[in-house]
Amino acid sequence: MKKILLAVVALVILFALTTSPKIFVGSENQAVAVVDAAQGLPLTIEFMHSVQKTPVIEELEYRDGEFVLLRTRYKSLGVGLPFDAADGHFRREGDWFIMDDMNRRFKGLELRTGKGTRLTVTVAGNRFELYKKFPPGTKIIVKRF
Repeated sequence: MKKILLAVVALVILFALTTSPKIFVGSENQAVAVVDAAQGLPLTIEFMHSVQKTPVIEELEYRDGEFVLLRTRYKSLGVGLPFDAADGHFRREGDWFIMDDMNRRFKGLELRTGKGTRLTVTVAGNRFELYKKFPPGTKIIVKRF
C-alpha cells in the first residue's frame, strides 16, 4: 500500500511539474525556446528599424497571463515609434530616446524576421538571434500555452 501511495504522489508531482504554463518562442514549425511562464519573466525584443536603420529595444514582462510592454528604447524618432505623452513617460538618455511606463498588454506576440532587421529575442536570460535561424519573412510567435 505504501508503494502505491508513493507512486501516486510521484505521479501527481510529475503532472504538476509538466503541466505548468510555458512560454513558447519560435516559428510555426520550430521551437527556439520553451520556458516556464513565471510571473515577472523578462522578455526583450531587439531589432533594427526598417526605415530609420537604427536599433530598437522593447522590454516586456510576463504578468498575469499577458506580456506587458514596459519600455521602448530607440536611437531615432520616426514612423512606428512611440513619442506621444499618452504612450508613457518620454525621456532622453545619451543617444537613446526612451519611453517608460508604457504598460501595453498583449496575449501573444507575432513578429517577423526581415532583411537587415536583426530580430533578436532574449527570454529567461537566453539570447536568440532569430534572424540567423530563420529566413526573412518568417513569422515568429511568442505565446503562453
